[in-house]
Amino acid sequence: MDSNLYTMTIPPMRKAIVALDKILDKAAVFVATKNTPRHNYESAMLGARLTFDQFSLVMQVQRVSDNAKGGAARLAGIEAPSFEDTETTFAELKERLAKTIAFLDTIQSEDVAGHDDRKVTVHYFPGKHFMAIDYAREYLMPNFYFHVVTAYAILRNNGLDIGKADYIDGLTLHDDNA
Repeated sequence: MDSNLYTMTIPPMRKAIVALDKILDKAAVFVATKNTPRHNYESAMLGARLTFDQFSLVMQVQRVSDNAKGGAARLAGIEAPSFEDTETTFAELKERLAKTIAFLDTIQSEDVAGHDDRKVTVHYFPGKHFMAIDYAREYLMPNFYFHVVTAYAILRNNGLDIGKADYIDGLTLHDDNA
């Protein structure tokens, strides 16, 4: 029996990107209040990392985008758009996330659902492939969320007042009596 690869990947990635976009709005306001003629807090925040050998904030957001668009394209069996890694401001990162969401919005359920056995290759694993369901479960979604939460953690670690509600960005709750 096929899972619904679409439901378990595209909508959750889209939701997380929207949440990250809102967090970047808060970060842009935060750094703007800290800037002085001698210190560019936006640049410092974008270059921040949790540890010396980990990607910076800007690279974490770029990887969120790359994982979402690349993963969605692989699952749909199409070519992903290519974005240059040239962002140097929160506004540019938000533009990249908007382009990523626009691409995700082109993927339809029928492009992905029912294709659990589609072969998926990733250049990190030459000569190997995943079945789409395994790729989604074992690599795409964990890797995607790793970069989302690391971006969140970098911002939080550098003083941005955000919490779990910002990361989750709303729940789909229903009234028990409905």
